[in-house]
Amino acid sequence: MSRTSQTTRTMVFIALYAAMTIVLNFVKDLIPFTSVWANGGSINISLIPLVFASIHLGCRYGIITCLLELLVSVIIGTTKLYFAPYNPVLGILCDYIIPVAIMGLSSMFMKKGGDEKRNIIALEVGIFLCTAIRIISQIVSGVYCWSDAGELGSVAAWIFSLKYNLGYGLPTLIMLMLVMPLIYKIFRNRIEK
Repeated sequence: MSRTSQTTRTMVFIALYAAMTIVLNFVKDLIPFTSVWANGGSINISLIPLVFASIHLGCRYGIITCLLELLVSVIIGTTKLYFAPYNPVLGILCDYIIPVAIMGLSSMFMKKGGDEKRNIIALEVGIFLCTAIRIISQIVSGVYCWSDAGELGSVAAWIFSLKYNLGYGLPTLIMLMLVMPLIYKIFRNRIEK
């Protein structure tokens, strides 16, 4: 395959995975138990195509896919930006950019053409680390950007932010760790060509 057709193919897959994520954002809002948290917290099934992009295209293009999806979803309104009242720049970074972009690194320990069992373990480790960083980023935002001005950085802010973000972050982590190995097994032969 020529370099031009390979580049075109990669761009098409990036667009496809970004579009699938946006569609799943709409679907997620229709599933009652995924969006019980206020102000954007949800069990995020729309991360599935972003993790798959990382597996299929590699980490570099996985991150590009994640950032493209974030940009497009903000433009078309599927992701509603909430500007933190205290330190909005840190809020945008910790609530949106880091949590989305980090999922592009989910396949960082996998090897193309490697042993299936080893790659599944590597994928699960990558998903765990990336989701942990995602949750930590959102917790930091809650503590330093969303608490009342007098409570910024306080123990009460940490407790509330931990409860809120772990409440949907852990179910998202569990969902990804159960679903992504199955998807990888199903599509392994196709994506490793």
